[in-house]
Amino acid sequence: MAFIDQVQDLTSLTVSDNDELSQFLKDGVIDVTSRWLAIRPQDMELFGRETSEQTSNGSLNLNGARIISVIREDGVTSNNWRACRKIPPSEQYLVTDEESLSFASKFNPAYMVGDAGKISVFPAPGADPNAFKAYYVNKDPVNGSGSTLIHSHDDILYFPIDKVYLVVMYAGMKSLQAKMGATTITDLSVTAVPPDVPTLSSSSVSFSQSTPTYTSPTTTISGVAWATEYPATEVDIATPLAAIVTNVDLANAIIDSPPVPPDSVSDTIADFSLAGEFDDAMAKAKALIDDAGSLTQGDDAEAHLANEDSELVASTVQIASQELQRANLGLQDALQTFNTDMQKFQASGLGKFSAEVQEYQAEIGEMSARAQGYIQAAQGYANEVKTRLSATQTKIAEYQSRVQDALNEFNEANAVYQAQLQLSFKNADFDNQEDARLVQKYQAEYAGYTAEVGAQVQEYTQNLQADGTGYQWLQGQYASLKAEYDAAFMIAAPKPQQQARR
Repeated sequence: MAFIDQVQDLTSLTVSDNDELSQFLKDGVIDVTSRWLAIRPQDMELFGRETSEQTSNGSLNLNGARIISVIREDGVTSNNWRACRKIPPSEQYLVTDEESLSFASKFNPAYMVGDAGKISVFPAPGADPNAFKAYYVNKDPVNGSGSTLIHSHDDILYFPIDKVYLVVMYAGMKSLQAKMGATTITDLSVTAVPPDVPTLSSSSVSFSQSTPTYTSPTTTISGVAWATEYPATEVDIATPLAAIVTNVDLANAIIDSPPVPPDSVSDTIADFSLAGEFDDAMAKAKALIDDAGSLTQGDDAEAHLANEDSELVASTVQIASQELQRANLGLQDALQTFNTDMQKFQASGLGKFSAEVQEYQAEIGEMSARAQGYIQAAQGYANEVKTRLSATQTKIAEYQSRVQDALNEFNEANAVYQAQLQLSFKNADFDNQEDARLVQKYQAEYAGYTAEVGAQVQEYTQNLQADGTGYQWLQGQYASLKAEYDAAFMIAAPKPQQQARR
């Protein structure tokens, strides 16, 4: 039976490419030969081939074929062949030296593989009875008549007959692989034509009236930008506030460190003291002034223009002024008490110390005058702060009036805009009714298009499944044949020797 028929029966395929199958058969001969000799090198003679007799060195080239043996005539009798031993090229001179242990005679010849795989024998060959020939593993698959192996042949030369079936299996596996490689999945092609998208009205909500915008006022009556004007006002307020704090600190420093009365007086008159009333009033005034100063130190100058901030500063300064007045009255009361005590002291008959007493009284008077001066200066700065805050409140009132004017202007423009907008919406309603009819028609057409596409996709899916089933069948056939092919070599492989039992 021809190899093509064997492969078709083995694979259930119909071979259409004879040249491809012929190549698979030749590849199979080479693969089986290589794999079999890899596990059973002693079987080389089963795949052996003989060359013609050669009469000169370098005339025989086996093109890399595996050499089984090389033989040479003994130079005496024709066809009296002697086996040649293989030598490396490095000994090609030594085998010609009669005194060398490696010397090769006609009865003990040698051979080597030289340039480009050409074979040379020693002693050098010649005409009969000095010819040589070689046996090698065949690598050119041919049939029994010596023709290049093709699909229509039914035998293989230089190849053991009991292994021809492995070549057929190899060709069958490759044919299955080729069939799998030729399996194509047709691309999905949707021929359904989608409906045209309707053109809807473009005047649905269009109108020429521009959107009104609110413009915030930015200038004062003098025309100077408010953001530039306000920081200068802030500095003007902060400066007298700092001066108030300084004068309060100076007054406290004086009162907290009164002069020490002389020994002659200290036993009779109590030390000069405000009994806490002055200190309390001054501390409250300083705290209030500090709080007022912090309101004018923010990063956002425009934020301080609100009524709440300016009124809070004015109120704080007013209370601080009252506390300063209370501190002044406390200072006066303390001095009055001190003077009364001094009069009692003088009436007690201790006038002999009048010089020291007068000096002490003078120091107390000077301290009181300085403290009153600082307090009055602080009150003056407080009045200045109130005056400047009043001017700032006037500017704020002006700015608020401008804001209200801008808001009124925006409201008027917005009323016109809203009226035009409502009119445009009514006009759009008429257009929308026509658009709705167009959209409904488009949706119906699109539903039909979707159904047609779904049918075509379903058909494609069924074809795809059929292609997949066929491909899986080819895979199964290949796997089964490959397993049987590999098993033949596994059976022939030598079994590993069991470890000797101790």
